[in-house]
Amino acid sequence: ADYSSQQPASSKMDSVQGQVNEVKVILKDNINKVLERGERLDDLVDKTHDLQATADSFQRTSTRVARKYWWKNAKMMIIIGVIVLIILILIILFATGVIPS
Repeated sequence: ADYSSQQPASSKMDSVQGQVNEVKVILKDNINKVLERGERLDDLVDKTHDLQATADSFQRTSTRVARKYWWKNAKMMIIIGVIVLIILILIILFATGVIPS
Protein backbone atom coordinates (compact mmCIF):
# COMPACT_ATOMS: atom_id res chain seq x y z
CA ALA A 1 0.00 0.00 0.00
CA ASP A 2 2.91 2.28 0.71
CA TYR A 3 4.39 1.82 -2.75
CA SER A 4 1.15 2.53 -4.62
CA SER A 5 0.50 5.70 -2.61
CA GLN A 6 4.05 6.94 -3.24
CA GLN A 7 3.97 6.27 -6.98
CA PRO A 8 1.33 8.91 -7.86
CA ALA A 9 3.10 11.42 -5.61
CA SER A 10 6.39 10.53 -7.26
CA SER A 11 4.75 10.85 -10.67
CA LYS A 12 3.33 14.25 -9.71
CA MET A 13 6.73 15.28 -8.40
CA ASP A 14 8.38 14.21 -11.66
CA SER A 15 5.74 16.13 -13.60
CA VAL A 16 6.25 19.26 -11.50
CA GLN A 17 10.03 18.88 -11.76
CA GLY A 18 9.67 18.57 -15.55
CA GLN A 19 7.56 21.73 -15.67
CA VAL A 20 10.08 23.55 -13.46
CA ASN A 21 12.86 22.47 -15.81
CA GLU A 22 10.87 23.72 -18.83
CA VAL A 23 10.30 27.06 -17.10
CA LYS A 24 14.02 27.27 -16.27
CA VAL A 25 14.93 26.66 -19.92
CA ILE A 26 12.41 29.27 -21.08
CA LEU A 27 13.70 31.79 -18.52
CA LYS A 28 17.31 31.17 -19.54
CA ASP A 29 16.36 31.67 -23.19
CA ASN A 30 14.52 34.88 -22.34
CA ILE A 31 17.44 36.18 -20.28
CA ASN A 32 19.84 35.38 -23.13
CA LYS A 33 17.55 37.17 -25.58
CA VAL A 34 17.40 40.22 -23.31
CA LEU A 35 21.20 40.23 -23.00
CA GLU A 36 21.61 39.89 -26.78
CA ARG A 37 19.12 42.70 -27.29
CA GLY A 38 21.07 44.84 -24.84
CA GLU A 39 24.27 44.13 -26.76
CA ARG A 40 22.55 45.04 -30.03
CA LEU A 41 21.25 48.25 -28.45
CA ASP A 42 24.79 49.06 -27.29
CA ASP A 43 26.01 48.41 -30.85
CA LEU A 44 23.30 50.71 -32.20
CA VAL A 45 24.23 53.42 -29.70
CA ASP A 46 27.89 53.13 -30.73
CA LYS A 47 26.96 53.26 -34.41
CA THR A 48 24.74 56.27 -33.73
CA HIS A 49 27.60 58.09 -32.01
CA ASP A 50 29.93 57.24 -34.90
CA LEU A 51 27.35 58.44 -37.40
CA GLN A 52 26.85 61.68 -35.47
CA ALA A 53 30.61 62.29 -35.38
CA THR A 54 30.82 61.61 -39.12
CA ALA A 55 27.88 63.94 -39.78
CA ASP A 56 29.49 66.70 -37.69
CA SER A 57 32.77 66.27 -39.55
CA PHE A 58 30.95 66.36 -42.88
CA GLN A 59 29.09 69.52 -41.83
CA ARG A 60 32.35 71.28 -40.89
CA THR A 61 34.07 70.19 -44.10
CA SER A 62 31.16 71.20 -46.31
CA THR A 63 30.94 74.61 -44.60
CA ARG A 64 34.68 75.12 -45.09
CA VAL A 65 34.47 74.13 -48.77
CA ALA A 66 31.43 76.39 -49.31
CA ARG A 67 33.30 79.37 -47.80
CA LYS A 68 36.38 78.62 -49.87
CA TYR A 69 34.43 78.60 -53.11
CA TRP A 70 32.39 81.65 -52.10
CA TRP A 71 35.66 83.59 -51.65
CA LYS A 72 36.99 82.27 -54.95
CA ASN A 73 33.79 83.43 -56.64
CA ALA A 74 33.92 86.82 -54.89
CA LYS A 75 37.57 87.34 -55.95
CA MET A 76 36.72 86.43 -59.53
CA MET A 77 33.81 88.90 -59.56
CA ILE A 78 36.06 91.65 -58.17
CA ILE A 79 38.71 90.93 -60.83
CA ILE A 80 36.09 90.95 -63.61
CA GLY A 81 34.64 94.19 -62.19
CA VAL A 82 38.08 95.86 -62.14
CA ILE A 83 38.81 94.73 -65.74
CA VAL A 84 35.42 96.03 -66.94
CA LEU A 85 36.03 99.32 -65.09
CA ILE A 86 39.48 99.71 -66.69
CA ILE A 87 38.03 99.00 -70.14
CA LEU A 88 35.23 101.54 -69.55
CA ILE A 89 37.73 104.18 -68.38
CA LEU A 90 39.90 103.55 -71.47
CA ILE A 91 36.85 103.80 -73.76
CA ILE A 92 35.78 107.06 -72.09
CA LEU A 93 39.31 108.48 -72.28
CA PHE A 94 39.58 107.56 -75.99
CA ALA A 95 36.10 108.97 -76.69
CA THR A 96 36.80 112.28 -74.97
CA GLY A 97 40.18 112.64 -76.63
CA VAL A 98 42.20 112.61 -73.43
CA ILE A 99 44.15 109.71 -74.93
CA PRO A 100 44.83 110.43 -78.60
CA SER A 101 44.13 107.48 -80.90
